[in-house]
Amino acid sequence: MKENTERTSKFKNIFQYEISGIPIVFFLTMAVLIILFWQTGKLQETGIVGAFAFMWSIGFIFFAFGEKLPIWKEYVGGGMIMAFFGSALLVHWNVISSDDANFLKSSVLDNRFLYLLLVGVIASSILSVPSKVLMKSLGAYIPIILAGLFGAAILGIGAGLLVGVEPARIITHYVLPIMGGGNGAGAIPMAEIYSDITGEDGAHYYSFAISVLTLANMLAILIASLLNKVGNKFPSLSGEGKLLKLDSNTPDFDEQETSKVKLNTHGALFFIIGVLLLSFLLYAIFPMIHLFAWVVLLIVAINLLDILSIDQKLSLFAFSEWGMKIFLVLVLVAVGLTTDLNEMMDALKFTNLIICFFVVMGAVLGTMLVAGRFGCYPIEAAICAGLCMANRGGSGDIEVLTASRRMKLFPYAQISSRLGGGLVLLFAGYLFGAFL
Repeated sequence: MKENTERTSKFKNIFQYEISGIPIVFFLTMAVLIILFWQTGKLQETGIVGAFAFMWSIGFIFFAFGEKLPIWKEYVGGGMIMAFFGSALLVHWNVISSDDANFLKSSVLDNRFLYLLLVGVIASSILSVPSKVLMKSLGAYIPIILAGLFGAAILGIGAGLLVGVEPARIITHYVLPIMGGGNGAGAIPMAEIYSDITGEDGAHYYSFAISVLTLANMLAILIASLLNKVGNKFPSLSGEGKLLKLDSNTPDFDEQETSKVKLNTHGALFFIIGVLLLSFLLYAIFPMIHLFAWVVLLIVAINLLDILSIDQKLSLFAFSEWGMKIFLVLVLVAVGLTTDLNEMMDALKFTNLIICFFVVMGAVLGTMLVAGRFGCYPIEAAICAGLCMANRGGSGDIEVLTASRRMKLFPYAQISSRLGGGLVLLFAGYLFGAFL
């Protein structure tokens, strides 16, 4: 009797085991069936359902693997970037044919399904900053971010001249992706902007962008640790985790009441669709401002007007978090399937390391030089307005703030990664057209 109970318990544990939050029985059912279709040459006959199933199958396996590798998770990008690299390797090794790769890519990218996901990510990111904080930041924090962007561009161009890279390429291929707010809300929509404006394959741009962004993220973590030591040695430069030179008893942020919240994720979906359609309309009337730039402008305006309830905002966050976990894996697998790894490896060379270092240092120095004029501490400004612009976004913010021992700056880091990244997307639409 006891043995039967133990067997039942073990069987139940196996049945309930999860891969990236997905019950293994459900995952294996989907994976085994779609592999059968793939091996019998019937993958493309399954349409978008089969495409999603196949990319989820390989994507979440690589994701789970990437989340278990300590160095990879901490410095390269964890599961999401592993899903990108892993799928690129499968094509590189001819495990997946070019025909199947093109079919899978078209199921996510060519039909603009990606746009729906990106608008949700951008909306939830910007709306995660309280409207009062957003208003306060426009007068002080945004100019510091812009100074960091300017510093990154100046030192980046200087480094480019030393190693023989022209200024236009420094701006479009180094400064923009590094300072663009990370991967999901930065490099991916930037690749779409690049593709729309130049007519070239966005995957080509993304493969280079993610290479330099990875280098910059590693450098940002190291420099954050050094800035903490500088702050300890020169206390006058540091607020010990406080950005604004205000009364130490005055909180920078008001806590929002989130009790008794009623989530309405289908309402969030309709909101996202409405914003996307309105952005399409504005883009058709005023094409000089890119589609995603219109999205950023609309969401910032909605946040400043404070017209959404806390229930509606949290519903958007919940929808975006679900979309990020489920569909961003598809996007990265799709991009990876169309990425030339040989070209990507060429990007990871010493000259790019030099350029990335100067771009990141430019962001640090630019923010430090103007911080005092706007009532901020230089060390904190350099960390949250400089390094949190130059890393890979959400997880990169945590890594930078942990390395600098300043997790209290996380709300400001979100402004950098989200609103600051949105500003870079605004600039990208114009700069790609001007320089490429």
